[in-house]
Amino acid sequence: MIFHIGTGSWADPEYKKLLAAPDVPAKERLRAYTAWFDHVELNASYHHIPTPRQTAAWLDQTPAGFTFDVRLHRDLCQNPQLAATDEGLIATTIESARPLIEAGRFGCFLLVLPPSFTPAKRSLELLDALVARLEPQPLAVELRHNAWVSGEQREKTLAYFRARRLVWVAVDLPQVEGTTLMPPIDEVTREDIAYLRLHGRNPRYHALKSAEEKHTYAYSAPEIAEIASRARALAAKAQHVHLSANNHAEDFAPKTALALQRLLRPDRHGPVSQPAG
Repeated sequence: MIFHIGTGSWADPEYKKLLAAPDVPAKERLRAYTAWFDHVELNASYHHIPTPRQTAAWLDQTPAGFTFDVRLHRDLCQNPQLAATDEGLIATTIESARPLIEAGRFGCFLLVLPPSFTPAKRSLELLDALVARLEPQPLAVELRHNAWVSGEQREKTLAYFRARRLVWVAVDLPQVEGTTLMPPIDEVTREDIAYLRLHGRNPRYHALKSAEEKHTYAYSAPEIAEIASRARALAAKAQHVHLSANNHAEDFAPKTALALQRLLRPDRHGPVSQPAG
């Protein structure tokens, strides 16, 4: 098995003190990031689809073996059935990732659906056009409402993922009674890729408004060990396990990813001396 561990960004100013020297300019932060990690979940593409020229430039800053997962644009996340009608959006998405795909450095596309996407209001079959348009590239899907895994619906949901060869995205979130937050369902729905995203365990996650507030959480050492055990269990069933630290307030995400890497990737040491921080 292979663990691919990283964060959703290399450019956050709060990460610079931890991952790069203070004088490293913004355009060199990806190169600095690669000294520590060999994988990234590209979240900036949710807001703006990069051009093929941009993704090709990122390839030039990263070594062989460095891989990218690419989060789909918010228009597709909010309305995935757009894939059936918006030729331009899909074409732009695929062309953006083409340099990564052709270089063998592409992991998968990531679709994060909103909490409003529920079994009561939506059908998973609404994803069919998107799945077909993105093939043969893998598509990982994160569902945000626990109704998808409640009672009899759970097996229906997982059966859909397996039939379409979608990658089930397991999550780590606070477990707060009376909320609709997803529980930790660690499933492998295709044999080559498993995915685990860590959002932190802020007990007020469900009540907070901004992403920064929700993700203000530093994992403890016992919690990191628990997550590493979950990752090993996924690795028993999948060839590649993608772990993304998404508790991206302050510098919590890179600290989380580095802690997991020490447990799961002892071969990956990073620089000899760590920047102060």
